Amino acid sequence: MAFFIHKHMTISKIIYDIRTAIRDTVDDTRFSDRYILHLYNLKRSKYLRNDANNLQKLIDNSILQKFCMEMEEVSVNECGLDYDCGTIMRSTTIIPLPLELHLKSAITEVKPSVKITKPFNFVNKERAIWSQYSPFAESIYAFLDVDNYIYLISKSETVKLIDCITVTGIFEDPLELQNYKNCCNCEDPKPCFDEDETEYPLQAHHIDAIRTEIIQTLIGSLKLPEDKTNDSND
Repeated sequence: MAFFIHKHMTISKIIYDIRTAIRDTVDDTRFSDRYILHLYNLKRSKYLRNDANNLQKLIDNSILQKFCMEMEEVSVNECGLDYDCGTIMRSTTIIPLPLELHLKSAITEVKPSVKITKPFNFVNKERAIWSQYSPFAESIYAFLDVDNYIYLISKSETVKLIDCITVTGIFEDPLELQNYKNCCNCEDPKPCFDEDETEYPLQAHHIDAIRTEIIQTLIGSLKLPEDKTNDSND
């Protein structure tokens, strides 16, 4: 079986390569592009999750994706925090589903899109509650709630000036980022992912293993069952 050449691997190239590899064995038209990509994303998540859950391994920048989100001021009751302030900042839309990890967050950084403050302290919701007792009044804390919105909270009024943030992390489906922009207020915002142009976020050393597994899955799913009946029929 030939190996895939790992050069600017886009979703379009991945799907084309898989189809080419199975075409001589099975009818590749039986599988939609969406299904092939679904399998690829599942395998990618498995390998990346194993890597990320290994505390001795650093997260590779090649698997990270980033996008911008607009923020709005909402009541602190929106996230159910017992916090001594009337309002809190929340993203106007939910974020793509982060990769589920055991020991760390798949969100690696949340920061303002313009440099009015340093990157925020990204914490879980429980720690965000205690941030009101922090001695550092200017600190801004970001957290992801169960509703998949990003929230910003601080004792400083500066937090209310933040109308756009940049989020970086590892996400279950890289293609979801086609629904997000690379900036909030620029004249020509571009989608953060394009299946024909953007490189698929995966380290090169996982590509061949995932490719082999998917080819085996697709070919195996269309193989005829062995005829073990003792008669004259095929």
